[in-house]
Amino acid sequence: MARYSSLVLVFLALPLSLRAQEPPPPGACHVGAYAMADGSSLVVTPSEAPNLRYRSLDGVSGRLYPVSENGYESGEGWSVREPVTLRVEFGACGEGRIRVGREGASAAVDGRRVPLRVTPVSFASGGETLYGELVMPIGRPRAAVVLQYGSGRESAVLNNFVQHLLPLRDIAVFVFDKRGTGRSTGGFSADASTLADDMAAAARAIRGREELRGLPLGLMGESQGGWVAPLAATRGPADFVVVSYGLAVSMLEEDRQEVAQGLRARGYGADVLARGEELHRATTRVIVSRFREGMDEVERLKAAYRDEPWFAELEGDFTGTLAATPAGRMDEVRAAFDFPYDVEYDPLPVIERIAVPQLWLLAGADTEAPHEATFARLRPLQARGLPLEVVVFRMPNTG
Repeated sequence: MARYSSLVLVFLALPLSLRAQEPPPPGACHVGAYAMADGSSLVVTPSEAPNLRYRSLDGVSGRLYPVSENGYESGEGWSVREPVTLRVEFGACGEGRIRVGREGASAAVDGRRVPLRVTPVSFASGGETLYGELVMPIGRPRAAVVLQYGSGRESAVLNNFVQHLLPLRDIAVFVFDKRGTGRSTGGFSADASTLADDMAAAARAIRGREELRGLPLGLMGESQGGWVAPLAATRGPADFVVVSYGLAVSMLEEDRQEVAQGLRARGYGADVLARGEELHRATTRVIVSRFREGMDEVERLKAAYRDEPWFAELEGDFTGTLAATPAGRMDEVRAAFDFPYDVEYDPLPVIERIAVPQLWLLAGADTEAPHEATFARLRPLQARGLPLEVVVFRMPNTG
């Protein structure tokens, strides 16, 4: 079976008529923010059905694997199950109870779901009707944020964890389903301009609401949303912009960097890096031409390099996918990319003309979106005096 990158997997979706009826994932009745008896907080969201994911405010996270109707277990790490170090038991659906038992702890900790106020809000954009929900904290919010989801085709209203996280810090959140997902109409799109128009429309839809009157309104984009939120800030109301794990380079440059970073991390030298770059250039021609040009060159390079050790380890959102897919299955990949996209979009000219404050959150060891070139592009903007802050999260002992 071909090895598909995460980019292609999220684009292999149900027909539009079925996507509009996307059912709640297993365990959806347990999703939300929880206040624990020890004073901590926990957020629970879906994570590759039938699993759930927990997140604490100190950044610790793990996948919860079901073991009974309301019982789950987890190991230490992003998606580790064994050895089991955490056991979670929820109350029946609707009760809003949770009990968390950690290996080595003297006793389990109980918690109750935080009763956040949720208001459905639909709005129009480009002839489509998009569905969203305004999530309010318990008390008076300090600010409001419109969320732009990443590249996934699933419902952001059902799956975006930030809608539960920010209200714990007294920030109201508006989360909405992108066109062609969840309860929003239209066809799915990864075109930054289209998505920015939709996000700007979302900001306008909630800007004048009485419960948000007088509050700063920000736009926040995660991953792919990092290309969208700054552009939306030039088209609609925004008092600040937050980009989390996004990039200040094009999608093409992201793929090139991911190819190179993956090969360097495995110890390959300049000769192999040059071959990876050669494959990236060939696959770029295919993607930019929407599979009308360049496949002969890709197949020639695959035949030349497929027996070399590095070839099976090649990464990149589209380079790794095209390299790993047999010619006989390439139609599946072509079909997966049958939606609007602009992989050549350069976000820098937009970022540098935004007058409102920007906060960029980057991962120091990000293997999916290498941050070095983004950091190098943002630093000169800071030197010019733009109100732009950059935070790079690093793992312990990584410098």
